[in-house]
Amino acid sequence: MSQSDLMPATKTTPRLRVAVLVDLPRSALSGGHVKGWESRAAAAAKSDIPIDLTVFFSGKERTDILAPHVRLRDLPPLFSTSRLSFLPYVPDNTDLAPYHPALAKELKEFDVIHTTDAYFAFSRTAERISKKYGIPLVTSFHTDTPSYANVFTRNTIEKILGKSSWLSHFLTETCRLPARQEQKMLRKLRGHLACCSDAFAVRPEDIAIVGEVMGSEHAHDLRVVSNKTLFNPNKADRKGVESAYNIPEGHLLALFVGRLDVGKNIYILIEAMEKLIAQNVPVHLLTAGLGPASDDLKTRLGSHVTVAGFVDPENLARIMASADVFAFTSEIEIRSFVSVEALAAGLPVLVSEKGGIAALIEAGDGLRAVATGAQAWADALKELAENPELVAKMRSAAQHYTQTKVISWEENMRDEFFPVWEKAARKG
Repeated sequence: MSQSDLMPATKTTPRLRVAVLVDLPRSALSGGHVKGWESRAAAAAKSDIPIDLTVFFSGKERTDILAPHVRLRDLPPLFSTSRLSFLPYVPDNTDLAPYHPALAKELKEFDVIHTTDAYFAFSRTAERISKKYGIPLVTSFHTDTPSYANVFTRNTIEKILGKSSWLSHFLTETCRLPARQEQKMLRKLRGHLACCSDAFAVRPEDIAIVGEVMGSEHAHDLRVVSNKTLFNPNKADRKGVESAYNIPEGHLLALFVGRLDVGKNIYILIEAMEKLIAQNVPVHLLTAGLGPASDDLKTRLGSHVTVAGFVDPENLARIMASADVFAFTSEIEIRSFVSVEALAAGLPVLVSEKGGIAALIEAGDGLRAVATGAQAWADALKELAENPELVAKMRSAAQHYTQTKVISWEENMRDEFFPVWEKAARKG
């Protein structure tokens, strides 16, 4: 199926033909990277933005038509990381092939190509098509892939060879393989940026890289965005949540949302909970998400944790509006949509100081940054458990922040992405 088969001709209103490339599978279990672009596509389908948008994902071939001018298109990967079953930890499956011919054939018919990574099959294919046909290339930062490469490499070595073995130490510390993989990804990032006309970035370090490669005038910031209709304080149902998820009454209910693995730093939260349990602090952890740490959560925390697995968006919104604190321990996030959703639900948020989310989401008293380490997280949670008035203050601040600072997905598309795409197309 070619792109021309998907796009209806229009004689009255010319639309900017934009291809967005998300080299990840989409499903109910997908993370913020995928869900964000699904939300943007849904917003574009309902708006009057003069755009003809196709968002490409990696997966079994299918096309979902959201509107005559908006569609989600899945193309089968050529060499998915899902084939590498021997690896102990893969954050999400992507396509490692150097070129995707089927995607290349469709990309030739667009006015602008937008990549959402700098490393895998879709983006590498986009570079070649952009150069060959003169189609402008724009990109955006969504995942800290260099840092993930560091974590992934270290975890793989330690899982295969043993964390305390001399060979593991030699490869990770003496040969510095994790750090070298991180630097390799940074070089790929710079190479991809050199092929682009503009880039969207939110972290200061990412904006700095864009400025170094293509000039600061080509770096574009993004405001905080969320679905405030779905996530809001009116969904609160504490008694219902306690009953449904076996939460003891009178306990601080801490919520974690995301993949349960070392990449999200879940083990720091497990260790913090263990410290609180040992002190008889009335706290209960509820996790929404899947991952290899599920069994460890249950084994180590016992009756003090509810591992809910996948939670659909409606129920997640209800949980967020009913919990006492959102604990997001990841140290390598670029921007956490789930943290914004928590704030929109009126939920106080704790994030890692090292991750930098606190600097990007300026939610005032609604959000606090926690220093690295299990003890720091235990102290932060204990303070909230012992001070319900502090929880109430943070909850009020979270609601105020959402009302005054958070924009909708349609505003995100109309006011931020579309003007840059339009500018890139004009310059050609």
